Amino acid sequence: MDISLGQLEAFVSVVENRSFSKAGEELFLSQSTISSHIAKLERALQVTLLQRREKKNVEPTEEGMQAYRAAVQILNQAKALEDMFRNDAADQPIISIASSTVPSSYVLPDILNGYNAAKPECRFLVLDGDSSFALDRLQAGEAVFAFVGTKSRKSMVCYHTVCRDRMVLITPKNSEYIEKKKAGVLGRQLLDRPMILRESGSGTRRETDNYLKSIGVDPAKITVAAYMNNIEGIKSMVAGGGGVSILSERAARDSIQSGRVLCFDLEEDGPYRDICIAYLKNRCFTAAEQAFLNYVKKRELSKE
Repeated sequence: MDISLGQLEAFVSVVENRSFSKAGEELFLSQSTISSHIAKLERALQVTLLQRREKKNVEPTEEGMQAYRAAVQILNQAKALEDMFRNDAADQPIISIASSTVPSSYVLPDILNGYNAAKPECRFLVLDGDSSFALDRLQAGEAVFAFVGTKSRKSMVCYHTVCRDRMVLITPKNSEYIEKKKAGVLGRQLLDRPMILRESGSGTRRETDNYLKSIGVDPAKITVAAYMNNIEGIKSMVAGGGGVSILSERAARDSIQSGRVLCFDLEEDGPYRDICIAYLKNRCFTAAEQAFLNYVKKRELSKE
């Protein structure tokens, strides 16, 4: 099979730009050269990768999207191989990370600070979103690592637990809940109250749904006051009496300690979830990326 990196670069650029001419501009190649690369790649794979639409737009076929995802990984691995043996002292290694909200705010800063103390020459590019966003960036090759609070079922992703994260119920701090707190009521006994939930792509939301199902509560039947993706907004809404919410204890800690909200254990011990570093199984790491992964795997973070 005669496939070159140049053909893959041209194909990826066409898919991302939806245009042969824009791909040519991006790669400093003529449009005819781009077309030639695509034609050779289609002959080698024996499939149609692209379809021309109206107004000169180009869209990948179903097979084209499969090839695009594979091509992005191959190009990333080739770049990593090239960087692995680069000894130019002027180059500062940059490690790209995608992270969901809780790890990004409450776990990752300590990790990066600790690593930078030992490797001050290293730089990080951090992309923030929910867990679905972080894993999508990982699979698209836009991030080498992802820090997430839930695991997908995709077999190409490896996970290593960084720390455990306890899920708790936070409520307004008023006389009703103060009395329930004194009485030793568990959070699971308060799930009939209006709830403020994270949006569906977040790891917290997925683990919340898993917990509700585990105790026989249908997530679709709970009373929802609001769906919010901003943790600070959720804590403020709870503090203002807008409802209760299941959150990471790490994320809620400042509001609990300041007395803005009350914290109820959902169970006498737990539930817990794992916060993990994720990476693609077949990823070829640079020396800097491998050193960072080794550091994270060896580092022990507090469970609380």
